[in-house]
Amino acid sequence: MLLLSLFMYVSSISGFLSFNRPCFVSPRHVSVSSVTSKLSFLHGPTRRRDLQRMFLSSDGGSDDDDQQPPTITNIDKAEMTEILSHVDNGTGDKNYVVIDVRGEPEIMMGTGTMSEKVHILPLPQITMMGAFDMDDKSFEAQFNFPKPSAEEDTLVFTCKMGGRSQQAAQLAAMSGYKNIMNYTGGADDWFGGEFVYT
Repeated sequence: MLLLSLFMYVSSISGFLSFNRPCFVSPRHVSVSSVTSKLSFLHGPTRRRDLQRMFLSSDGGSDDDDQQPPTITNIDKAEMTEILSHVDNGTGDKNYVVIDVRGEPEIMMGTGTMSEKVHILPLPQITMMGAFDMDDKSFEAQFNFPKPSAEEDTLVFTCKMGGRSQQAAQLAAMSGYKNIMNYTGGADDWFGGEFVYT
């Protein structure tokens, strides 16, 4: 019986930690506070507040209990069209920074970007280089566009089908970004179907 219980516990953890699908996704909004409820079993309830701080910012968070965790808003093609219109024309009340997290070869050999104003920042570079935790000068030197402001800019992530962009959005939230959107349809939806990337 003990062996069966241990197997079930390990299975539930491995399913939770799977990287083959986006984690912490709800139909419209994803809150970073949901991460803490999923991880509370690791150290018990006394460590929950520490976990929440870890996910709210790269500097360990603050003791401000009124601080709202960032929310990731999932958007569709119509909303992405409106955002790109604002970005291309320099209009709108929000400062959108649209980032495609596909690899450069995948973009150039496949569909291209949705607009000339879309920045390319592949997910592996975000994770391996800690892109959102870099200082402004290093970020711009490495990626050839100014580092978005965590407080003032709205990050809009896109990829091929929405999975990698969701992961990038979660990484941005963990680095302290407040206004984050994920285009769930990605290039497949935008350009009208599946493309073969060679």
